[in-house]
Amino acid sequence: MKKWLFLLLLFPLTCVAQTYQYLGVEDGLSNRRVYYIQKDNVGYMWFLTHEGIDRYNGKEFKRYKLMDGDKELNSLLNLNWLYIDPEGTLWEIGKKGKIFRYDRIHDTFELVYKLPIEDFKDLPAPITFSWIDHNNHIWLCNEETIFLYNTRTEEVTHVKNCLSEAINDIEQIDESHYFIGTEMGIHHAQLKNNTLQLLPCDKLDNVNIQVNDLHFDPKIRKLFIGAFQRGVMVYDMNTKTITQPEVSLKDVSISRIKPLNAKELLIATDGGGIYKMNVDTYQTVPFIVADYNSYNGMNGNSINDIYIDDEERIWMANYPIGITIQNNRYPSYKWIKHSVGNKQSLINDQVNSIIEDSEGDLWYGTNNGISLQDSKTGKWRSFLSTFENVQNSKNHIFTTLCEVSPGIIWAGGYFSGLYQIDKRTSKTTYFTPASYAHESIRPDKYICDIRKDSRGYVWSGGYYNLKRINVQTKDIRLYHGLHSVTAIIEKDDKSMWIGTATGLFLLDIESGKYERIQLPVESTYVYSLYQTQKGALYIGTSGSGVLIYDPQTKLFTHYYTGNCAMISNNIYTILSDEDNEILLSTENGLTSFYPKQKTFYNWTKEMGLMTTHFNALSGTLRRNNNFIFGSSDGAIEFNKDMKLPRTYSSKMIFSDF
Repeated sequence: MKKWLFLLLLFPLTCVAQTYQYLGVEDGLSNRRVYYIQKDNVGYMWFLTHEGIDRYNGKEFKRYKLMDGDKELNSLLNLNWLYIDPEGTLWEIGKKGKIFRYDRIHDTFELVYKLPIEDFKDLPAPITFSWIDHNNHIWLCNEETIFLYNTRTEEVTHVKNCLSEAINDIEQIDESHYFIGTEMGIHHAQLKNNTLQLLPCDKLDNVNIQVNDLHFDPKIRKLFIGAFQRGVMVYDMNTKTITQPEVSLKDVSISRIKPLNAKELLIATDGGGIYKMNVDTYQTVPFIVADYNSYNGMNGNSINDIYIDDEERIWMANYPIGITIQNNRYPSYKWIKHSVGNKQSLINDQVNSIIEDSEGDLWYGTNNGISLQDSKTGKWRSFLSTFENVQNSKNHIFTTLCEVSPGIIWAGGYFSGLYQIDKRTSKTTYFTPASYAHESIRPDKYICDIRKDSRGYVWSGGYYNLKRINVQTKDIRLYHGLHSVTAIIEKDDKSMWIGTATGLFLLDIESGKYERIQLPVESTYVYSLYQTQKGALYIGTSGSGVLIYDPQTKLFTHYYTGNCAMISNNIYTILSDEDNEILLSTENGLTSFYPKQKTFYNWTKEMGLMTTHFNALSGTLRRNNNFIFGSSDGAIEFNKDMKLPRTYSSKMIFSDF
């Protein structure tokens, strides 16, 4: 017997600071074509797909089989409708007339009824439409008969279909009255004493349209009619009038109409995305439409179904993507990526370094050259990549960038020298700092960090050497004993903090002497450094979380996954704005730390962050108050005032006993 305990992470943790999240076959969805979406009262999301039924717990998908005895039913004629009845029970119904009820105790779908096969030998799909009303009846409809299956008594009643038309949708008005949409139009009918009777309604009877979907609002007594290539019509029972909004949507097919709130409806279309309509004025505007210029925007316009949950998320069956989830409670972020064959994009998605120059333009050091984006025009230029015509080196990996003077950029990577780029002329030159020195300097294997201090000196840290360079005079000073340099920041005008693969050092600039700071952790590999305005030093380590060092008291505060809510002990980049919030990048996402409250909040893939594996010393706070972080899949940019949710709630579920 197996016993599993897992946490429903999705509820309500999703789409934080991100408008869209995508679920496809790569995430475990059985098929990209999804027909129906439901959410049960436990919190699971259910999807009826082209391959079967999927349940989603926020982290994983589970697929369910439909069994008729020993036979698995995988024909599309058995995968057609998925409903939750007023009592919260999940039902699946197929065009062959087989009804399945989800048994929560045994975690299976149980076949509870099927049409007698001998009565429909010549009809592969005897049911054209199925629906559940408020009276605990499942309707199995065809052009001649309506079979009413009582979900409580399991009795079946046969009702003659007096319409003699293929029913496409039904909406219940009250205990016995219904609106019925068909291939030919829409009808007002009464079901009483097992007899379906048409009621005269000249306004509706004269509307000849193919009905796709209906929505009835009992409070305002209005029927919203979604048609095939005829748009949306509204029948007002109070005034007995039919209205068609000015935005008719006649060039698309309406697939689903669902209430967004008390005053607005969402109208899903097959090809036009989702529109929003005011139920009083009928004003209709595009609401969710594909944005093919954004990597993390809406990714399709063919919507089969929509579901609005109690956390204000909109779940969309978005063919051929799968499931797209939108949440507008938080601002979105910009995802910057390489587009194959497009020179007007990031040159490579492995972003190792990001700086903003004196003119506000962004530079990206990548695994295939350097990209420059003009902040005003948005245009891109690239340098030293494999796509350039002139190649002086076979190595195109750049790990660090620095603007040494206005318009002059130095770039280091997995080579001993440095490249200089003149922004105005686009000229690139290669040089070795050792050529400046009056003493012999061992060539570096790589350059990990280049920093400019407050006095204008440029510091270069590599595998073998730490050097200070005067850009104007070309003088260079070598600091002996400090090697495997990983991070450099200025403490004050007399000293520098030097992070290395073997620990942290405080360097006296003039004397060249340095002090090893004994770190109270096992792993002393330093990925990143950040100094607050009050002088506290944040130390991002490899495997030991983050340390906060007070130089006055020489005391440490240590945060790691074992004593706080951090999601990783590898801290790659540390950024902040006025020290009120400290942002930490990791291989699992971003962590926001508030020093005053001593609280942590995370932004992960499960919460809508599309790229989560960030790189060391790759990020900056821009002049426009945006943070930007480099990752292994492009870069993300968002406003510094964006806040992650402060409270979380989740459910603990025991399953698979």
